[in-house]
Amino acid sequence: MNKILLIELHYLIFFLSSCSYSTSTDSLPGDQIIAVENGYVPSGKAGRLGVRDYIQWVQDSKNGFRKEKTINNLRFSVQFKPFEYIVCLEEKKSELADSIVRRKVSELNDMQYYDLKIALTKSSGEILKHELTSTQQYQERVNYYAFGMQNDIQLLDGTDTLPCVLFHFERSFDASPESTFLLGFPINRREVSGDKTLIIYDRIFSTGLIKFTFSKKELKNLPKLKTI
Repeated sequence: MNKILLIELHYLIFFLSSCSYSTSTDSLPGDQIIAVENGYVPSGKAGRLGVRDYIQWVQDSKNGFRKEKTINNLRFSVQFKPFEYIVCLEEKKSELADSIVRRKVSELNDMQYYDLKIALTKSSGEILKHELTSTQQYQERVNYYAFGMQNDIQLLDGTDTLPCVLFHFERSFDASPESTFLLGFPINRREVSGDKTLIIYDRIFSTGLIKFTFSKKELKNLPKLKTI
């Protein structure tokens, strides 16, 4: 085999090996891997978005971090909140320094967070007054949303069922036809990349069990936040 043929063969092998690049992270050096929510992806596959675009991406239901179900005259929606997303909302800035994001994330990363909203789709006024039969019933609803509902919410994370350990009911009164609940659950350290299913048992409007599943595939698609 002559020298020219050997050179051509060498370049052919190099070209084929370059084209067969795998997305598996097992064979990638550390500086080519970027950590994302509940998983890792090659750095070449992870998108980077500025603060405004990042918030819009997370809130876009097409990307899987926001789920919604309508039952009768009620709309139940759940927003999964990555740590960086929470930082963006809290800081209210168009650009964020990497040091600020890292510090804030370190303060948040002992739990996982969700927003639950229950809204009227065809009516106006406070949702707790929907189909109300008495003043006493209204007060019972307020008390349940403020103190009892937490016990009727769980997160199925992989094979573990986690309790709702952080719960806050934001009352809107007559200002909005929806109620918002801030939810927090422990981090499942054993299964950090499994599916997550939020389970809610609705006692107020008798819609029964409502489930929202965030798949492992969806959660791994989270882009990185662009920092300065």
